[in-house]
Parts: sequence; structure tokens; C-alpha cells
Amino acid sequence: MAFFRGLLVALLIATVHASANDEVTPGEGITASSPAAFAVPDVWPWGFQDDQDEMQGSLIELINRLSDLSGVPIRAQLLPLRRVILDVTRGRAEFAFLFQSPDLDENIIPVDTVLQINLMLMAMRDTDFPLTLDGLAGKRVGYVRGTYLGESFKADGAVLKVPVHNIRQAIEMLMLGRISAVLASDHNIAMTIDAYGFPAEEFRLQEHVKGQKARLYMSPDSGNPEHARLFKEALQHMRDNGELQRIFQTSSAQ
Repeated sequence: MAFFRGLLVALLIATVHASANDEVTPGEGITASSPAAFAVPDVWPWGFQDDQDEMQGSLIELINRLSDLSGVPIRAQLLPLRRVILDVTRGRAEFAFLFQSPDLDENIIPVDTVLQINLMLMAMRDTDFPLTLDGLAGKRVGYVRGTYLGESFKADGAVLKVPVHNIRQAIEMLMLGRISAVLASDHNIAMTIDAYGFPAEEFRLQEHVKGQKARLYMSPDSGNPEHARLFKEALQHMRDNGELQRIFQTSSAQ
């Protein structure tokens, strides 16, 4: 009986030792054909669900094309913006498209710059205050909750920052006089005005940040470098043939 107990202990030790030696580093053993997990900000028009619960938006279109061109199957999940950042930072998602910021560059891996867009301040045309952060000191400015909109806005303590779910909500608040201005990308503003029929002639805009970068980021804990390489090649192909400019309605894809 003692012999069998000793044999059992020896087998358990050997099994634990083998399991410890079998541990792999993030991305190891994952092939190019393994699905890639993308976290997508649930912010119109970048990513959203339509009335049939299908995922739509400019980032969804981009992800579908990346999958087609790279041959990598992609699983995309719509999440609140802050959750997207948290998931790609902690390894619950492999990739995400986000506005470039010093914090992101330090904590997750930049794969490629997808495009550059302009950040705009927008107010009603019948107002006369300067459309600058200084001119908006003490006034309420709407912006999408969790969005990085440049270091100057992040550090500004004089503007009254009003987080909203999307720019449609911000424009409605602007027209009702509940906020004085909106800060968002030109892509977001133009798409929202066009899709919801807001009267473009009633607004005035001023460039706040020119050339804000939007990047493909990879998780340092779960990202697959082979996926990253294939996605970067696909993005270059889309850049060369004008697909990125078409998807984002911009002339500044990089």
C-alpha cells in the first residue's frame, strides 16, 4: 500500500512539473489562421449595432477588410470606450483602433498609424466667442466620454467638460443651449450631421488639433505579432489604393 501511495505522489509531482514547463508566452503557438480578438469602441459612427443587431460603422468596415486581405479571421466585440482601453491593456483583447496618446503608447504596442484626422470645436453660428479653449473658459463643452482629444484639452481645468455618449447627443444639447460647444473629430461631426439631418449652416467650426493620429494597437499580453504583421501589410495596401480615405471620408490617411 505504501508503495502505491509513493507512486501516486511521484506521478503527481511529475505532472505538475510537466505543466509548469508547458507554459507559453503570449502569442506563442497561435498561427496566422487563429482568430484575432478586436475590441471596438461602441461610439457612432465608428462602431454600433443597427436595428437588426448587426455591427456597423467605419471601424467594422475596416476590420472586415483587414480580415479579407490578411486571411486572419477576426472576432469583434463592441464595448464602451474605456472598457476597450482596459481590455487591450490587460490582454482580454488582442487589438483595438484608438486615438494615439502618450499613455497608450507607453502601455500598449502601436502597430501602425491608420489615419490622421482633425479635431474640431463647433458652436452655434449666432455665437461670437472665440472657438478656442481660452475662449471657452467657464463654458460647457460636450465630448464623447473617455475619448482622448489632445493634451491641451486633457489638461485644461477652466473649460466645463460635459461627457456624452455620442456626438448626436452633443449636437442636440448644443442646439438646445445646454452646452456652448462640441469637441470631436471632423469625421464624427460630418457623419453625424449628414446621417441625422442637422442643419450644417447653423454651426461654425474651428480646428482645434490638426492631424490627430488614429492607430492600430496591440495588447502586450495577448497580441500575436504575426497577426500584427499581416494587418500592417493589409493597411498599407488599403492606404495605397485609397480604401482608407474612402472608409473614413478623409484625404489624410497615413
